[in-house]
Amino acid sequence: MKKRLVILLLVMVAGAALFQLMRYDGGYVLIAYGNKTIEMSVWTGIVLWLIAFFTVWLVLRLINTGRRAGKFFTRESKFSPRSQSKTMAALVSFIEGDWSTARKNLLRSAGKSISPQVNYLAAARCAYELKDFSGALDLLHKAERSRGSSELAVALTQARMQLGSQSYEQCLATLNRIKRTAPEHPVVLDLLAEVYLALNDIDALEQLLGTLRKLKIRPEDAIRELEVVVYERQLAISTRAARKPKVAVNDARAELDAVWQRMGKRLQKEPNLIAVYALELHHLGCDKEAEPRLVAALKGEWRSDWVALYGELNGANIDAQIKMANAWLAQHDADAVLLCTLGKLSLRNSLWGQARDYFRASLVIAPTAEVYELQARLLQQLGEIEASNALYREGLEFSAQRATSLALSSKPRLECATTAPAKTGIASL
Repeated sequence: MKKRLVILLLVMVAGAALFQLMRYDGGYVLIAYGNKTIEMSVWTGIVLWLIAFFTVWLVLRLINTGRRAGKFFTRESKFSPRSQSKTMAALVSFIEGDWSTARKNLLRSAGKSISPQVNYLAAARCAYELKDFSGALDLLHKAERSRGSSELAVALTQARMQLGSQSYEQCLATLNRIKRTAPEHPVVLDLLAEVYLALNDIDALEQLLGTLRKLKIRPEDAIRELEVVVYERQLAISTRAARKPKVAVNDARAELDAVWQRMGKRLQKEPNLIAVYALELHHLGCDKEAEPRLVAALKGEWRSDWVALYGELNGANIDAQIKMANAWLAQHDADAVLLCTLGKLSLRNSLWGQARDYFRASLVIAPTAEVYELQARLLQQLGEIEASNALYREGLEFSAQRATSLALSSKPRLECATTAPAKTGIASL
């Protein structure tokens, strides 16, 4: 309010001063051309000059508006509804997967399309699906040179095609180039995660996890699933060196624990990760630490491979292990793997009779070559040679039948046999 009053006051003072100037002396302007002269006051000359300036400005403005209107109507006539309907029909063919028809119609209507880049990018994808990789590359170049081209859209299309053709190194190079100009683009980061996973570059993928979660690029469940995959592999990688000779187990254990701590408390409650941690501890000979971890994993999720692993662990207290396995048996009495695990634990505790009963029950529910062998060895140790030999024969017959069944099921039928297409890449893209 005060600012407006000050401005009004200044205008009034300026107006009064100007009025006094005009009243005191109107000035004199003389324009002579040949034998003719024009005389007027200075103030009249200024007014006439302003009128002339405004008239010229208005004429120029009208001329410019007319030019733009002409261009608009010319453009509208070029991009007619008919030409746009052709593009839409081509895109429908693209969505339906009619790649050949879609590419032909997209290229025909590209010159009259409002956004020709869309035509060329869709046509490039059609060429890719038709295995015409050189044609796809050529169309990508046309998309780059087209009117209103978006470099990001072209590069993302290129990256998707490279990923689809398993040209992972080339795809990674394309995505890294885009990332320099669009470091937090959600599609770029999502594709990077896919490429890192395909290349098994787990360290790079682990560094990317925080950004994926922060920007909410994937749904929460999908990010959590990816985190589990990453840390499962990191846990396995951490102990891989210790399985080689002349490598200190303590160093591998320290690296394993470092990965476990790096995961954070939220992921340390995931049954899959707990089980993998227990398995890697077992590989390092740390069964006493692995046993309670595996119990925690089985409380969260019941899996046969984890139950089988429990039978391999030499825990701190074998009686406590047997008691825990028997508690599980109350809920999973028809679980052949659990019965085999109880048999192994009973063997370790020299409970021969119990071990035989558990192995026999496991064979009744779901026979396996391993249980046949364990039971046969146990009977041989107990002096039941004939029964042991009979079980060995049954185990061999079972294994032979199993191998024959697998061979027959994997053999393709003659009438359904097809030649698998060879994998080809578009590394040049």
